[in-house]
Amino acid sequence: MPRPEAENVRALLEAAGSLDRTWRPLVAGDRIIWPLLEGATVPEVRVGDRIPVAQDAWAQAPPPIDPHRRLRDEMAGWLREHHGDAASLHGSLLSDLPQRWERLGDLVLLPSSAFDSSDWQNRFASNDARPWACIAKALKAARLGRQNAVASDTVRSSGATMLLGDHGEVDMLDHGVVFKFDATRQMFSSGNVTERHRMGDLDLQGETVVDAFCGIGYYTLPMLVRGGAEHVHACDINPEAAAWLLEGAQANGVEQRLTQHVGDNRGTLPQLQGTADRVLLGLLPSSEHAWEDAVRCLKPSGGWLHVHMNVEEERIEAWAEETAAKLGGAVGHIERVKWYAPRIRHVVLDLHIS
Repeated sequence: MPRPEAENVRALLEAAGSLDRTWRPLVAGDRIIWPLLEGATVPEVRVGDRIPVAQDAWAQAPPPIDPHRRLRDEMAGWLREHHGDAASLHGSLLSDLPQRWERLGDLVLLPSSAFDSSDWQNRFASNDARPWACIAKALKAARLGRQNAVASDTVRSSGATMLLGDHGEVDMLDHGVVFKFDATRQMFSSGNVTERHRMGDLDLQGETVVDAFCGIGYYTLPMLVRGGAEHVHACDINPEAAAWLLEGAQANGVEQRLTQHVGDNRGTLPQLQGTADRVLLGLLPSSEHAWEDAVRCLKPSGGWLHVHMNVEEERIEAWAEETAAKLGGAVGHIERVKWYAPRIRHVVLDLHIS
């Protein structure tokens, strides 16, 4: 078909599941020839004449850079090979592919809704790893899992389950920091990446820090490895998360500057009174129950609190001023980390207590 129409036609053929992306399109004068899958149907809208082309005229197409395109191509091939679905049905199924996922080292976690429709489930045998292997290949992952709602228990356990691979243990490098954890047991929020990096960018030379809700070390490890903190006291109620933090500290060679306090921080924070130059309060939706203990952890000369909170967008500045007045400090900075829900932001207030 003429070049001005070529892109529209490509979109029609792709939506119908008729385009063979194994081969590059051919250019013949002012016309583009798109490669079709064997036996493929074409949309009702006229897209041009079918032209027989010798096999040796086609050039192999390079693998697509876009992971969404790779995923679509892999699953289209899997459907054709294993189910022989009609091209029109391909289009319906392929339009239901996930548009986002979380990459943790060589493990990719799909959203809970991925491949959850009855059409997909009817084609996935419960004990067949082949479709998951195709998906992992497209996303360049060694293992594949599915996210689920974070548990409402005290330690906010991950609800992730494995789809391909026999374990969820992760060893990942993020901005020069090694993190170690089990993605099926511990929550790791990729959405907090800017805040992890910001904490690592602080100049913490000579400082003692208390991380009141450390988990596996989202902020503890960047502060030790990149920020150069003299010492971090890491508090968490979850002994399993604490064990992973220690492994991460050892992997980064900073375990000598880390002291762990495992248990309810209503008991551990009072033991750290007067020791810290700054305290992190990284619990959502609110860390307010620990604010007074956090202030008491600061040295008599004062220091910084980093207060995490979920706040309505229109109330962020007012909340910051109210919190500063309540704790007797001054607002240094407000970091808008990410959207937590419609109109609700995860924010971090840097508060200086003198």
